[in-house]
Formats: sequence, structure tokens, C-alpha cells
Amino acid sequence: MMRRLWIVLLFALAVVVGCERRPLNPTYRATVRTVVKCIWEVDVHAYPNGEKPTGVTLFFFRNGNFYNSITTSNVDSCEVQLPVGKYKMYMISQSPEEYWKMEFNHMTSFKEAATTLRQSSVRWAMRSDINEPVVENPEILFAGVSEEFEITLEMTEDYQYYYTNLKKKMASKANTRADEIAEMEEMVRYYTIRIPITPHNVVSQLWFRIYSGNVDVLQSMRASNSGMARTFELTQNTTGSDEAIQLITDWSLTTDDAGRRVGHVDGIITTFGLPNGEDPSAVRDSSLNVSALLIDNATVADYTFNVGDKIRKLDPNPGYRALYQVVFGSVANPAIVLPDVKPQGGGGFVAAVQDWDQEIEASILL
Repeated sequence: MMRRLWIVLLFALAVVVGCERRPLNPTYRATVRTVVKCIWEVDVHAYPNGEKPTGVTLFFFRNGNFYNSITTSNVDSCEVQLPVGKYKMYMISQSPEEYWKMEFNHMTSFKEAATTLRQSSVRWAMRSDINEPVVENPEILFAGVSEEFEITLEMTEDYQYYYTNLKKKMASKANTRADEIAEMEEMVRYYTIRIPITPHNVVSQLWFRIYSGNVDVLQSMRASNSGMARTFELTQNTTGSDEAIQLITDWSLTTDDAGRRVGHVDGIITTFGLPNGEDPSAVRDSSLNVSALLIDNATVADYTFNVGDKIRKLDPNPGYRALYQVVFGSVANPAIVLPDVKPQGGGGFVAAVQDWDQEIEASILL
């Protein structure tokens, strides 16, 4: 009977020893080296101006809670040590503190992380007929979300076993063969986790074109457009519900028919797009308010256009999320005809808006 009991005990001990994992050194850290790889598009036109951002910020969430954030100038890959857990992660270009036209909200909440356009101090665009804030136009912002991943206890033990032994062999190189070190280095690389993430620009462009008669009397133009998205939800990859008025203050002028004095002005701004992730449709009631300062420096012609059913979504310019275009009129049928005034002391069209004198007497045209 005793002999049979000893056999059972020896068999049980063999099973335990056979299943036992590698002994852990007291200096082991229960973490795994994790390399986050930012997969920027190979084509240089994948980001505006063909330039990557100079930094990125990574936000890690472990077991449903915010864990840590890291800002680094290593925009292609970033190495971190992560303990056991289930992870979600997102990134933005640069860091929240580096953007002055946008503010960032709920960044430690994976579902609610968002960026919001700051309110502008411009007074001329305030409109009593629309209860929307006037905001700054967004700066370029890249964002990306990784797939969910998990780090197990087994993964940390495997990694730390080879990493610790590599350190020991490196410390005693004189007594270690080169092929042993190379083997250990290969195992450390093998057990390193690599998480890919593909950043994309969340910012789009909005392009207005207005055809005008008597276009040669135009000196400067400014406009405000309502019903645009104020927020972008970073991990949901869509715009929020908040609406705002955006400014178009930089225009270019092209003469299409000099004999008839017909031409057009183009104004392009950055934007998050339409609220609630909407596509352009006829049910939208946004409007464009335009003010044209003429070459007599005394006349301001104001116009209001319904934009909602005229927005077209085009293929985006390189590096942008989308391109929205609105065209009013044509060469044959201009949308506006400016008052034919005489110039004051010469002059010509000015592309960028300067502060117009508040005392200018306005000639309102509807």
C-alpha cells in the first residue's frame, strides 16, 4: 500500500515539474516591450505639404481605464513597457498643448475623446439670426486608433526570461559566444509585441467659388459660413453634433471674361466638415454671408447665399480627409454684380482680409 502511495506522489510531482514555467528572477518586471508602429502612407502626398508631424502623443487604456499617455518625437515607432491587461490605444499628432486653434476634451476617456474649435474673437461675423459661435479654422491634426490587444502573464514571462538572460550574457561577453548572444537577441525580438496604427488627417477643406460681374471693382472680401462641425470625435472617426460659424478671409481673384468684366473669387478654408458625420444634402439650412469691399474704400456690398443644397463632396486634395466645394453662378450667369464704383487713389484686389474701418458706410445688396 505504501509503495503504491509513493508511486502516486512521484507521478504527481512529475506532472507539476513538467508544467512548471521558467523560474522568475526577482529582478524580472512583469511587462513586455511593446513597439507602437505608426504606418504613415508611403506617398509623401499622404500628408499636407509632404511633411510628417514632428511629434505624436499616444494614449493607452488598460482594462477599460485610462493607463498612461506618452508624447514623443519618434513619429515612426515608440517603445513602451506594458504589464498584463487588455489594451485600447489611440494617437494624435503633436500634443494637445501645441494647438492654439483647437482644445482637447475627455482625452482620458476612450469613447469621448474629442477636439473642439476655439471661439474666435472676430466681431464682424457675429450674426443675430443664427445662434452659433464663430470659431477658428482647425490646424492639421492626425489621429489613429489601434486594434484592441492583450498582454498575458505568459507573454511577460517569456519576454522577461530571454531579456534578463540576454542582459546577463552581455554583461559577461568574455565568457559568452557571439552566437549565444545573437540567439538571445533574436528571442527578445520574437517576444516583443508590435502594434500597428495608421494615422489619418481628420481635417477637411471647404472651397467656395463665387462668380461676379464688375469683378474689377473688388478690393477685398470676407465671409462667414454657418452650420459647420465644431467638434471631431477622435476615436469614433466622425464629427460631433455641435455647430459653428467658420470664417473665410483669404480669397484669390481670377478674371474669366475681361471684356464683360466677369470673374470669380475662390476661398478655401480648413474644416472638420458637417456635423453628426453628415453628407451634403438639400435639408441642410446653412448659409454663407459675404461682404465685398470695393475699390472706392467706401462701399461694402453684402450678400447672403443658401449653402445647404449646393455643397458637393469631391475627391480630397493630398493629405486631407475630404474636399467640399460650393459654386455660386457661372461665367455666363454671375451670381452677383458689384456696384460700378470709381477707385480711390488706385489700388487693386487684396487677397487677405485686413481690418476694415468700422465707420465705412455700407451699401447693402440682397
